[in-house]
Amino acid sequence: MNFLINFKEVSIRVSMTLFFLVLSFKIIAQQPILRPKIQDIVTKLKGENTVHFGYPVGESGRRKTDNKYYKLYSKLKRKATNDELVSLLKDTSECIVVYAFDILAKREYTEIKTIFLQHQNDTTWFWIAGGCTGMGNQMNWFMLSKLKPKEQGNNFLTEEEYQSFCDKYRQEDEYFTCY
Repeated sequence: MNFLINFKEVSIRVSMTLFFLVLSFKIIAQQPILRPKIQDIVTKLKGENTVHFGYPVGESGRRKTDNKYYKLYSKLKRKATNDELVSLLKDTSECIVVYAFDILAKREYTEIKTIFLQHQNDTTWFWIAGGCTGMGNQMNWFMLSKLKPKEQGNNFLTEEEYQSFCDKYRQEDEYFTCY
């Protein structure tokens, strides 16, 4: 009798251990790991607290595409998979989140609206290189601008949804403008 009780107890413990082990592997499998070359690009991009999209800088008004960080952004755009970019949206660096979102929007990633909705209240400020001094932007404003409905191209938000977010952000900050 004692043997049966112990066998039952051991069998329950083994089953529970296996269950948690399988669950752990599933969770790990759902979190894409960045390939070393992508992690290297991201680490280098974190060396600057300003986003570089190659916008014109200074009096000349020439695009600034020879900048080290713009080149890294371009490399990230060429080499990162969508899964890697989605995982970068959880990064602690606002610049990395901006780069990842921008690339996904340009690729017309099908879940981009869902990503925006998760960040719709993210008012984190970040700096973009451009013009004479650069420009500040908020995460949610930036993301909304990338989803603006166009006659040809992305239609992730309807005109009504886009306008609704514009109105919401304008109520929260009088200086906000939809562009």
